[in-house]
Amino acid sequence: MSRARLMATPGEGLGRLREGMRDLLVGISDPRVCYLPGAALDPAFSFTENQNVLRGIAKVRLLDLVAMDRSTLLTALDECDLLYAPGGNTFVLADRLRRIDLTNEIKRRILGGLPYIGFSAGAVLCGLDILNSQDINAPATTDFDGLGLVPFSLSVHYPTEQEAIVERDERIGFYHAFHRTPVLALEDEALLDVDGSDILVREGRVWLFAGSGSKVALGPGDRPRRSR
Repeated sequence: MSRARLMATPGEGLGRLREGMRDLLVGISDPRVCYLPGAALDPAFSFTENQNVLRGIAKVRLLDLVAMDRSTLLTALDECDLLYAPGGNTFVLADRLRRIDLTNEIKRRILGGLPYIGFSAGAVLCGLDILNSQDINAPATTDFDGLGLVPFSLSVHYPTEQEAIVERDERIGFYHAFHRTPVLALEDEALLDVDGSDILVREGRVWLFAGSGSKVALGPGDRPRRSR
């Protein structure tokens, strides 16, 4: 059963991410975290900085989707206690995972109990698809499937200024002209707690777009649900 923390931003000083990581690693002695910055152009992006910030919480191992071969990556995943994917370009991340046939392997391990933390692109990847990413499809990937940890397509960094809200809502409306999948849009302070099929808004505010043209605001304590 999947256990995950999904957010648009990791909080000041990675504070939101650190707290989520502590929650997911409770009871594990000498925990090992696999750091997957594959959404960044530099596949080792901010590794040293994350090591420093997470010192005292876990040992951090880099998963370099460019330099490491598939066998080494699979071994690392088998040996880690939590998988952590930061932000960047969601399409770059999805394309790199596809090229080494790693998406389903990651999904299988998460559904089998490997805890997961992702913010920005790392969160968008967890939806049914990645089509509501705001990134440019630079690698021209043709595989838009997400990990399917939540029954939504995820949009992050949902704005709070009216002009930007109108633009984002229009983009989501275009998506719904072709897809029936509901969209869950996370504002920057939002934090989702995923425990199997139970999804809880722990912090901030999210917006649920069911595809009917309306949207519903959800806050701490609410549970986004996909209508039947």
